[in-house]
Amino acid sequence: MKQIIFDLDDTLYKDKRLREKREKAIIKFLGEKFNEYKILKKEFHTIECFEKLGYSRKDFFNIIDKVEINLKNDLKLQKILLKLHKRYRLIVLSNVSNYVVEKTLDKLGILFLIDEYYGGDDFSYSKPHKDCFFMISKGDIAIGNNFKKDIEIPKMLGALTILISKSNEIFSADHIIKSIYDINKIIG
Repeated sequence: MKQIIFDLDDTLYKDKRLREKREKAIIKFLGEKFNEYKILKKEFHTIECFEKLGYSRKDFFNIIDKVEINLKNDLKLQKILLKLHKRYRLIVLSNVSNYVVEKTLDKLGILFLIDEYYGGDDFSYSKPHKDCFFMISKGDIAIGNNFKKDIEIPKMLGALTILISKSNEIFSADHIIKSIYDINKIIG
């Protein structure tokens, strides 16, 4: 059975308030190092920034794990995934901890539809490292909101790629949609 591998944040859901709460928690933790972090963020992903500042992946997970997830049950997303689940194995791959992945999927009301999920604590590296995409085979489908982090490696491995983006930039994804709710237009 073919698989669909989803990124989590800003792919299966978008929530500006949650993103802001996480950013505030990071600011509070980093204190005076936050300005250095902002500069590093222009070139590196969050966990790399933490490591360059002398903190560990575990420090990052501990901060994010404490941020309350106020997401609501998403019936529209449930309906879409239920239909896909009949034909595909559904996998979530994220750089946040397993705890946050599971809690987020539960809050959205879709945990029961996900066959497997992987968080940042399952790997020694963060996406886009190739090792994080071990489950992808030719013909699978990869869906994410960041081409470099979520889709580039799966595309190289032969997956059909779908980028969620409202930007008019040209990307090398096979398809571009504006939100997860548009997925039926591609693989309905």
